Amino acid sequence: MGVESTAILVRWLDDASVRPCSLDELLVITAHTGDEYHDTQRDIERYMLPMLRRNGVRYVQVARGGHSQSDGVAVLSDTRQPERLFLEGRYKLSEELRAAVTNQP
Repeated sequence: MGVESTAILVRWLDDASVRPCSLDELLVITAHTGDEYHDTQRDIERYMLPMLRRNGVRYVQVARGGHSQSDGVAVLSDTRQPERLFLEGRYKLSEELRAAVTNQP
């Protein structure tokens, strides 16, 4: 969802000559921190998700399943017709940062 990665994705969608693979083989993944801005959600849903839908690109949204690695990864969405950008997962990066600060001696 960053500017550079979004620009690369738009170029791949618009110009077949620069794609690393065909669009039916392309997998776009967003790993959510759980603290994204609502403006980002609005813009991605307005501009990028329609482009992914039109091109049938598989879009997967994931987030951490919890504090520890053993909690795994939560798959929030896995579709070729994305309608929604998730802003939160099960465990936010900000939660971990707060816990790290409050657990200091």
